[in-house]
Amino acid sequence: MRWFLLALGLLVVPGLAQTPPPPTNQVEKQDPLKLGVQLYALGRYEAALELFERALRERPQDPDVLYWLARAQLKVGLLNPALENAKGLVARNPRYIGGYMVLSEAYVALYRASEDREKGKAYLEQALTVLRDAERVNPRYAPLFAQRGLVYAFLGQVDKAEEAFKRALSLQDSAEVRAALAELYLAAGRLDEALEQYAKAVGLSPKDGSLRVRYASALMVKGRAEEAVRVLEEGHRLKPLDAEGWYTLGQAYFVLGRHKEAGVALENAVALAPLRFPAAYYYLGQVYLALGDAQKAKSRLTVAVRLEPKRAEYRYQLCLANEKLGDKEGARYQCKEALKLKPGYREAEEVLRRL
Repeated sequence: MRWFLLALGLLVVPGLAQTPPPPTNQVEKQDPLKLGVQLYALGRYEAALELFERALRERPQDPDVLYWLARAQLKVGLLNPALENAKGLVARNPRYIGGYMVLSEAYVALYRASEDREKGKAYLEQALTVLRDAERVNPRYAPLFAQRGLVYAFLGQVDKAEEAFKRALSLQDSAEVRAALAELYLAAGRLDEALEQYAKAVGLSPKDGSLRVRYASALMVKGRAEEAVRVLEEGHRLKPLDAEGWYTLGQAYFVLGRHKEAGVALENAVALAPLRFPAAYYYLGQVYLALGDAQKAKSRLTVAVRLEPKRAEYRYQLCLANEKLGDKEGARYQCKEALKLKPGYREAEEVLRRL
């Protein structure tokens, strides 16, 4: 379930993601906390952590410093130090809502790191206790309820998770929370409700490429490939697609039989991330076969098979490409390998009979 990836991302600091770090020669003149927050928003967590540690030495009583230090520690995997810093923050500043938030995030992170998830659920119960304490401090703080929804989702309590996410949205409409609610609905098999929430989330954050990919993927599951194409093409006009965006767009074009456009999109995906999407090479092989270029098809399918040699369908398509090129021995070998992986593979058996 992909919604759990939002575990540490529901508490958003608006605007910081667009703020670039200052030139190196200005670093010493800047407040280390402010610069650290900027670097954190850019995903440079280790660099941010160093600045937060420096800020703590300079201002050991500042709750904001300890809050950001704990969050950065969570991002780099220093879970126990983050937990202790979050506990100390709450103990010394019981009216500071951020302390409760980062403490609950620390417990969620410990749950996610647990080898025994059943025993690890004790961490989630602790997170819920912390969030109940936070509600007494500020009962109208939207991220609190978003975090509670996440915890209930981990516990498999869908109704309570839904209630918490909706409470968060009633206090502050947010693309992140709507996306989390959509993921919850997806996990529960409530596809239409998930699509409704994704559409609203994209409306709130139209330049979020990752959100558009998730929306488009859900549309594909629903069989609405044309809408998936529209969502991704519109997103590309606002902000260039990344590798996953091109890959998903290529799949949608392929489903629609738009082979030339699928080829362009999928080639963009593998150019940006050569090893991330083995299936992209598989789709490219089929695209080039459909376009009558068996040599290119063989080239791309060979990569697919090298990356995932136990996928029978990849070997079958490579068998077809070899057959088109007149390489009967190569075709027989790949179809036989496909049959080893998938006994009774009818299409592969038919090719072997032809050969």
